[in-house]
Amino acid sequence: MTSEVLYLARRDAYAAFLTAADAESNVAWHRLDGRFVDGASAVAAVDTAYAATRAAFNVIAVEGVGPVEEARTVLELLAAMHKDGGLAPDWKGFKTAREAFVVAASGFLMGSH
Repeated sequence: MTSEVLYLARRDAYAAFLTAADAESNVAWHRLDGRFVDGASAVAAVDTAYAATRAAFNVIAVEGVGPVEEARTVLELLAAMHKDGGLAPDWKGFKTAREAFVVAASGFLMGSH
């Protein structure tokens, strides 16, 4: 595989993970804001969003290089946002972890291109 193809695949995987993480954080926000009809709808939305984020993370984790630990931290903070009915999400922690992932991913991509 050429370095360009590998670069593009990694870039796309990192972008997909960020997109899924942002979507999941939006679900957490909507839950906290009371935008779901009921608790069951909120839990279903959380489950769907978490599954998408986890699937995007798995693409990064399988390769085992690059910002795997930073992605894992984002995933863990997202999971923590949903604990206790989603009443106390750590937005600052999530944003800090998300930014650390972006910096690590960017640095890894620059070094591999």
